[in-house]
Amino acid sequence: MLFNVNHAILRFMADFEGNNRETLEDDFCLLEDSDLEGDVDERFYELPILSPKAKAKTPVDYNKALKYVDRKEAGLEDVLRDHALHLLPAKTLFRFKTVSRRWDQWISSPLFAHRQTTYFKNVSGLFCQVADHSPSFISFNQDAYGMPDPSLSFLPEPVKVRSSCNGLVCCQGIEEDTYYICSPVTKEWKKLPRPNLYHGAKAGVVLAFEPYLLNFNESYELVCAVTFSDYPVVYFEIYSSRSSSWRVSDTICYELDGSGLHDGGYYMKGVVHWESSSGVILAFGLRDEQYGFLPLPANDEGYGNGALAMKHGELCYIQPRYQDNVCTINIHGNMDMSLKSVINLPYDAGSTFGVCRALGFINGDILILGLGTRVISYRVKEQKVELISQHEGGACTRYIPYVNSLVSVRHPLIRDRGLIV
Repeated sequence: MLFNVNHAILRFMADFEGNNRETLEDDFCLLEDSDLEGDVDERFYELPILSPKAKAKTPVDYNKALKYVDRKEAGLEDVLRDHALHLLPAKTLFRFKTVSRRWDQWISSPLFAHRQTTYFKNVSGLFCQVADHSPSFISFNQDAYGMPDPSLSFLPEPVKVRSSCNGLVCCQGIEEDTYYICSPVTKEWKKLPRPNLYHGAKAGVVLAFEPYLLNFNESYELVCAVTFSDYPVVYFEIYSSRSSSWRVSDTICYELDGSGLHDGGYYMKGVVHWESSSGVILAFGLRDEQYGFLPLPANDEGYGNGALAMKHGELCYIQPRYQDNVCTINIHGNMDMSLKSVINLPYDAGSTFGVCRALGFINGDILILGLGTRVISYRVKEQKVELISQHEGGACTRYIPYVNSLVSVRHPLIRDRGLIV
C-alpha cells in the first residue's frame, strides 16, 4: 500500500512557481510503507493529509504525533529532507534539484548521495543486452527510474554489461580482459588495470559493493572465477578499489570442473555464488576467501533458466518447471536448497510466449520472468501479471538487475586511487 503524503508535500511545493505539481505528487507516491519502517521519525506522520481517501488509507494518530512535533520548530521542508528524500530513486531526485537552490545543494552533496545509496536498494530495472548489440535499460517505472544514457555510450568503447551492485555497473570491453566500473546516473567511469590471469569472455565476473550509513570509506570488489579448459580447477582473482589492483587468492577450488561454471554470478551478504552444470552452486566468501558448495536443484528443462535471488533477506533459487504443458515456479531455499514454495502461473505462459526464464525477485514478493521476447512481473500475493517490456532477442538476451542510486565512481566516499573520468 502506498504511503500518501502527497498533499502535504504539494502544500510545501506551492511556494515554488514553475514546478509540475502532478509530477511531484506522483514521485512522492512511490514511497511505500515498507520504505518508511524503522527510519521515519514519529513527527513524519503528523504531516497534514488533505485528501479524505489518502487519510483513510493512512490513519494518523494526531495526539501521538503532537507529542513529538512542535509545529513552530519542525518545518515541513526539514522533515522531507531528513525523512523522505533519501528514500527516492535517482531519476526523481534529479528532477527535485530544480525545486530550489537549497534542494539542489542537499541532493548534490556527497553525504546525501551516500545516504541515498545506503537506503535505496530497490531493484529499479534490468540492463538488457543481446549478443554484440549495445545495452538498453528496461525500467520497472518509467517516471521514477532511469538514466541519461542507457546504452552506456559514454564509455570509450563498446561494452558488455557483466554485473551490477547497488548502483555500480561492471562492463567488459572488446578486449576481453578490459573492465570498466561506471555509474550510469552520473556517467562517471573507471578503467581497471589488466588482471594477472587471462579471464576471457566467460569468466564468472561479480561486482560486490555494500554501502553502510556510518562507514564513509566504502569500497568495491570485483570477483572473477577463472577457469582453464586444460585444468579442472577454479582460481579466484579479486580486484579491490582500496588498493586499485588485482590479486589472485591463495584459495583454489579443485573439486569442480570449471568448464561448467555459469559466466554470471550472484552476490549477497559477503558471499559470491555461481551456478554450475555439475549440479552444485559454488560459494566464495570475501572475508575469509574460503569456498563451499550448495546443492543446485535438478533441472530437467535445461541449464540456464533458473536464477539465484534474494527473497525476504534469504538466498533462494528460482526454478521454472514444466509439467503437462503448465509452467510452475519452484522456490528453493535454506542451505540444502530444499523446496520452499511453488508458484502456479495463472496461464500456460511457457507454451504461449516461449521459454520461461527466472530473472529474480524485487521487493520481496514480485517475481520477474522472461517469457520468450517478453519480460513480465508477477505479484505473488495478488496473483497479478503485468507486462514490463517486449523486445527482440528472447533466450539469447542477458539481463542484469540494476538499482537506480546516486552512487558516484568519483565520489569521495568511495575509495579508489585509480584513474577516474
